[in-house]
Amino acid sequence: MSDYIIDLDNDFDKEEAFEIKGDNIALVSVMDSGGNDITPNCRVQITLSKNALLGLGTELIRLAHDYGNGKHFHIEPINKEYVVQSKGIMLHPESCELILGCGDFDSFTEYTKEEV
Repeated sequence: MSDYIIDLDNDFDKEEAFEIKGDNIALVSVMDSGGNDITPNCRVQITLSKNALLGLGTELIRLAHDYGNGKHFHIEPINKEYVVQSKGIMLHPESCELILGCGDFDSFTEYTKEEV
C-alpha cells in the first residue's frame, strides 16, 4: 500500500505539483431528465458533510492513481429500499444522480487564448 501525504497548511503562494502544467481542468455538465445538456442555464451546488468531504477526497485521490480516460462512476441518491455508498459518499435522497468521470484535457491556455 502506498501513502499520499497532503500538507493541510496550504501555502497559496506555492504551486502544488498538480497545478504546474495548468491541466487540472474539471468539466461540469448538467443534463435534464431527457438527456439534454442544459449547462448554460444552470448553476450546480454540491453540499457535503465533513465526513463526505473526507470520504470523497480520499476516493478521488485513489481514483487519480488508478486513472483511466473515460472511466466513470454513477452515484444514485439513497432511498428506503436502496442505500448505497460509492466513492466515499452517500447522496442525500433529494439529490440527483451524480456521475464522476475521468477525462483528459488540454492546459487552460488552450481554452483561454484569443482566436486569431
